[in-house]
Amino acid sequence: MSAIVLLGDINIDVVLDVPAYPAEGGEAIATAQTTALGGSATNTAIALARSRHRCRLIGRLGNDAWGDKALSDLRAEGIDTGWIGRDDAEPTQINVVAVGRTGERTMFAYRGANVQLSPGAFSDAVFDAAELFHLSGYALLQSPQSDAAEYAIDMAVARGIPITLDIPGGVVSELASGVRPLLPSLDTIVLADTDLSPLAGKPSGIDLDEAVRTLLDLGVKRVAVKAKEGLSWLYDAQGRESASWLPADVVDTTGAGDAFAAGHIHGRLAGMTRQECCRLANAFGALAVARRGAGRVMPTIDEAFALLRSADDLTF
Repeated sequence: MSAIVLLGDINIDVVLDVPAYPAEGGEAIATAQTTALGGSATNTAIALARSRHRCRLIGRLGNDAWGDKALSDLRAEGIDTGWIGRDDAEPTQINVVAVGRTGERTMFAYRGANVQLSPGAFSDAVFDAAELFHLSGYALLQSPQSDAAEYAIDMAVARGIPITLDIPGGVVSELASGVRPLLPSLDTIVLADTDLSPLAGKPSGIDLDEAVRTLLDLGVKRVAVKAKEGLSWLYDAQGRESASWLPADVVDTTGAGDAFAAGHIHGRLAGMTRQECCRLANAFGALAVARRGAGRVMPTIDEAFALLRSADDLTF
């Protein structure tokens, strides 16, 4: 049976509901606290495992109790942890996630052991019988993890395995110059509309279509866009399609983009049309924002299909 290989951060999220942010030096009393498994690639892996895909996760954890907890939770979700190393010098990453009244999250993190993932930590056997390789953009921020990510890209390209890259919000300025040379190796890139211009190396405010065409001309085959006007788009050389966001009671946006990426990956592997991929990704995102935290509360494929049916969207 084929598998999806993922590379990226594994961390523990400490999620605090903070009704109002204090000034620097002040204090805020949270109204709720949740501690759970998280990390961009981790969240996507869990959503895909819950969509009946076999997943292998490449990463690194501290040799500490939080690392033990993360491994236990990943195994409970059926994810292959054989490619996750342990680090004696750096701790398991902890994210402090402050969630405001609107459900929007703000993160503070020390990336710890994740950054210490090196190319020598895994072999190309991780790609045996793999049908897709997914990379979180956080993995390209710092060396040696960025070296490991590029090493894995080379392995996947050599085997003809399609590669998806998820660009997290807020870090495109740090990633753009390094990502552009990688675009010919990528099947799909997932990002927000506000990140298109800097990634394409274009002035801010240019037309969305123009920015996407630049990325396609640079070699990526598909561009999945989360747009502010309540739409998501999927572009390829043959054209584009869009779908409207689905209504959701927003509780916490943590992991919503990771769930969105999982929807596109499932749609890509299932041979769905561009519009079907957009709608499925939107359903995953809508489900994710309606629950607290990410990790082991990520949506399932059955929940996503049920939401689409209830919205009179598509028949699956």
